[in-house]
Amino acid sequence: MKNKITLMFVVGLLTLSLMTFVMAAPTGGSVAEGATSSWSGTASTSVNTYGGNITEVNVSGYSQTGRWAGFWGEVSGGIRLSDGTNSFYEWTVTDVTGAVVYAADAAVSNWGSIAAAGISDLPGYLTAGATDNFTNTFNTTGKTFTSASLSISNVPYTNTYSGGSAGNLETYALKDGTTLIWAGKALSNEASFDGGTVDYQLLVPANTTQQTYNFYLELP
Repeated sequence: MKNKITLMFVVGLLTLSLMTFVMAAPTGGSVAEGATSSWSGTASTSVNTYGGNITEVNVSGYSQTGRWAGFWGEVSGGIRLSDGTNSFYEWTVTDVTGAVVYAADAAVSNWGSIAAAGISDLPGYLTAGATDNFTNTFNTTGKTFTSASLSISNVPYTNTYSGGSAGNLETYALKDGTTLIWAGKALSNEASFDGGTVDYQLLVPANTTQQTYNFYLELP
């Protein structure tokens, strides 16, 4: 099986200040990047003909998108009670179902202001009249995005593929002000797009210029 992008996170979820408990927001972590793959298209097929012939040629094929990219991999980590250097206590997360992997196009400044992303928030190449634009991709709404700390109604989302058809792994379109955040809901050992097993698959925008994403993780 191909190398996976493995997120090795240690997430602190407890802050104690003046005896007040605060539920923490998603946090960043280290990312081990695996192999990157792409498809360059299908070779042409030749057809022979002669003068005076009229030949029916029905043509089908696929084009590689230039508007989207994908991340996929495993999720691992735990919960700590820590002063930032030393652990007072730790809990290991053995089932990552319910975790969320977030990819943001800039640093997220306020997880308390997260909202659903809409057409007006998107770059122009996602709103153009194309087969693979945003509305034809994130074409399901009416569902509430939930995580350990967030609950946001009517968020556009889509299901990435498992073994050639739409599977159970979902990506949601969120925002923090002008920062776009793409949230992948994790399912432990779910079927992946290439027939293996995976914990998350995340569909994100990308065009002909290099796109950098900041990764965050929220454990269940």
